[in-house]
Amino acid sequence: MRRRLSLVAAFALLAGTLVLAPSVLGSHAIVGPNVKVTDDNNNVDGGIGNVTPSKDAQNRQANETTVAISPLASPVTGQVGDIVAESANDYRMVPHFGDTWESIYLSFDGGTTWFGAPPFPHGFNTMIPGFPTDTSSAGQASPLYGLDGAGDPVIRFDRSGNLLVGGIAFNRNFDQPDRQLDTVSFVARYSYTPGTPATASTTTTAGAPPHFTYQGTAVVDRGAVGFAVPNQPFGFAGNFTDKPWMEVDSNSPSASPCSGYVYFADTDFHGVFGNSPIVFSRSTDGGVTWSGPRTISSGGRSGGPYNQGADIAVAPDGAVYVAFAAFSRQGGDTISVVKSTDCGRHWTNPVILNTIGAGQAPGVAMRTPTFAFLATDTTDSNLVYAVYQSLVGDYDIYAQRSTDGGASWSSAVQVNDDPGARHQIFPTIEVSNHTLHVAWYDFRNSVTPDNEALDVYYSCTNCNGASWPAFDTPERVTNVSHNPECLLFGGGTAAFHGDYIELDAFWNGANNIVHVAWADNRDVNPCDLDPAPGPPSNNTGNRNQNIYEAKLTVGP
Repeated sequence: MRRRLSLVAAFALLAGTLVLAPSVLGSHAIVGPNVKVTDDNNNVDGGIGNVTPSKDAQNRQANETTVAISPLASPVTGQVGDIVAESANDYRMVPHFGDTWESIYLSFDGGTTWFGAPPFPHGFNTMIPGFPTDTSSAGQASPLYGLDGAGDPVIRFDRSGNLLVGGIAFNRNFDQPDRQLDTVSFVARYSYTPGTPATASTTTTAGAPPHFTYQGTAVVDRGAVGFAVPNQPFGFAGNFTDKPWMEVDSNSPSASPCSGYVYFADTDFHGVFGNSPIVFSRSTDGGVTWSGPRTISSGGRSGGPYNQGADIAVAPDGAVYVAFAAFSRQGGDTISVVKSTDCGRHWTNPVILNTIGAGQAPGVAMRTPTFAFLATDTTDSNLVYAVYQSLVGDYDIYAQRSTDGGASWSSAVQVNDDPGARHQIFPTIEVSNHTLHVAWYDFRNSVTPDNEALDVYYSCTNCNGASWPAFDTPERVTNVSHNPECLLFGGGTAAFHGDYIELDAFWNGANNIVHVAWADNRDVNPCDLDPAPGPPSNNTGNRNQNIYEAKLTVGP
């Protein structure tokens, strides 16, 4: 649910700051099968009773993907890297309480399997406790219980293999008892307990995932009177917490004084038309308790009042970086970065990387915001990368690099080649073994002006002979193009594909292993392109937006 507040049209990149880096011929990424993560009913209506946190029996929507790879060996395969966790906005429980909730998808065999029956499946779908129909003791005790929906997910593992799931929970309606607390940012914790069995989900309980034990949910940030005030610009007034991101300092204690700390940043919207600072919190006890949110986006001459889309990266020495988009009602929207060298206590003033445009992608019905994403090198704490999309004409993906710990940044390098001058959006990045991995949504395979064919593409630098600023030839990740413009939301009147996708990567000693997760409409049948309301949302398959993922093997 990322939102942008800028009211201006597109602006060009700053003159003289763009490098058109050549691509290295011949991509070397080996793309594995596209695997459906969502346990759905393959366009067969399973009935309301079969709709549970582990089964999408009525084929509802899912989007806004996040993915993380555990540092520990899988209890199923014995291999490091084979525990993969993903999450999304998941609408499968709409028949029961009418809104989205935050999912947890787990694979214990390296992304091959994502669902199965208890007690010890190789994969499992479930949701975090606390949804409106949850009558379990864990659900009733959750601080999320009583809120209408939950989403904007971010999922991470700590060094011990424990699972952290962040997001926001909110009310969309005008319930008088809800008015004092309409939105929260939260983190749910699951301890890694290999050998514990899964329990089945029901319409009133999330069910326990295998090998993990739910430990509770903590509120990190609070809003009040968010969605609950009708007829307000942008849909909310009061205070609204939005789009969190989270990272764990997974460095050893000898490398970082902040080892084990968990960091969380979100946007604190002050409606109506108030400012929207990026606020930051930290946990020094693995996500159990959190410091109060503090503003980190407003310092110095480069600070701005309207911001959104924070992303966090942690360097090998424990330095913390946060990137965000800063919007201006007069134009000149920017990508900015701040840094902390003392575990998030103090922050530099924002450093502007570049000026971007801030418009909706022309010819695209789905929302296309822009935000920056960060990654640091695996051993060089001064080497930092930022990637974002340019909102100019046909949108492209750009990368910048800092070699001095974020004090200065290189010129922008275009990551994607662009043979058909189509849009590229929603970049995601990570670094493993010094290789910078980038994936994004790409419209290049569309053949009409309607941008009807969307794919995921991948490229890297510092890999197989390609060195910064050159990227290797982009590789298609999706094996089927899908139409992102299907009108799945608003009773069949609106297209929505989420606001981001994500990848994670690790080095197995011989290759980089990359998992990319995305929202996909390939199973939507029929694809509703009629702007009139309908067809009914319970028609077989017409809302069947699913999460897919692929495992890539990338040479050094």
